[in-house]
Amino acid sequence: MRRVLILLAVLVAGSGGFFLALLSPVQSRQPFTISFMVLPGESVQDISDNLETLGLIRSRRAFVSLVRLQGQSRKLMAGPYRANSGEWAWEIIRKMVQGDFQDTSITVPEGLWMVEIAKKVGFLLEGGADSLVQAASDTALLKSLGVPGDTAEGYLFPDTYRLISPTPAEAMVRHMVRTFFQTWNRDLRARASSRGMPIHDVVTLASIIEAEAQVPAERSRIAAVYLNRLDRGYPLQADPTIHYALGERKKRTLYDDLEVSSPYNTYLHPGLPPGPICNPGLGALQAVLWPLEGCQDMYFVAQGDGTHLFAPDFAGHLRNRRLVQEAHAVKTSP
Repeated sequence: MRRVLILLAVLVAGSGGFFLALLSPVQSRQPFTISFMVLPGESVQDISDNLETLGLIRSRRAFVSLVRLQGQSRKLMAGPYRANSGEWAWEIIRKMVQGDFQDTSITVPEGLWMVEIAKKVGFLLEGGADSLVQAASDTALLKSLGVPGDTAEGYLFPDTYRLISPTPAEAMVRHMVRTFFQTWNRDLRARASSRGMPIHDVVTLASIIEAEAQVPAERSRIAAVYLNRLDRGYPLQADPTIHYALGERKKRTLYDDLEVSSPYNTYLHPGLPPGPICNPGLGALQAVLWPLEGCQDMYFVAQGDGTHLFAPDFAGHLRNRRLVQEAHAVKTSP
């Protein structure tokens, strides 16, 4: 604060107080309070534009100048805030430097579908759950964020988010997608490039692994199985893609389910589905890029406790299925 006062004293002396006036409260007699969000990766200019539009500062240029004079350009923390029109510009800056959040925290776990995320956070959004689905399907927004798909499915990164209610759905989508691209760091990009895998392929396969692997230690082995199948032209035959095509999470996949007419049906269509089937976390992304080395497995079967039995050939797969069936019969016998 002392530094701010010294700076202001110099400015007042040099400019007759004009600069100080631009930093003064916008409306102090009948002040109003407004919530605003600073998104990850936003520049000082972006933040100042938003604050001026909301009527919380008089001049975006003066605000940016003050931030730079204070040496705070890299210290403004992303998150939700509330500011009052009766506050001076440096008081608003101090809130963002100190991370004086006014929020509701909500955790989005790995593996949720976009529509499930919408239901989970909908009570905090302007327009409710439907508004997030609409924003996450806005092709212009997706293009501006660098999302290569038709929706943000797969790029709504699982994390704990701090929101002010109500939050615009577009701001929520921007926040989650930017968090994804912050996680998709230089090491991951370099590894994907060295393996010749476009980002959309990595995210799509990671989403299937996220849905299959209930035990984190199995992720890299499951990834190896799917990559082996892709290399040899085998269909993935991943049950979670069937559930996604049906729009229903099922405990058991029935034979009739395998006939569903959908490009996401990986029993009928070889290769990867058109896009992600859920929103994977970092562990699943890493599993795709660093699969279990030397793994020759082509099949796996769930044991019912979250783990799987793996096999390199169909004969071994049939043996594993019999083992699982026999174990299940023992558990359910009177």
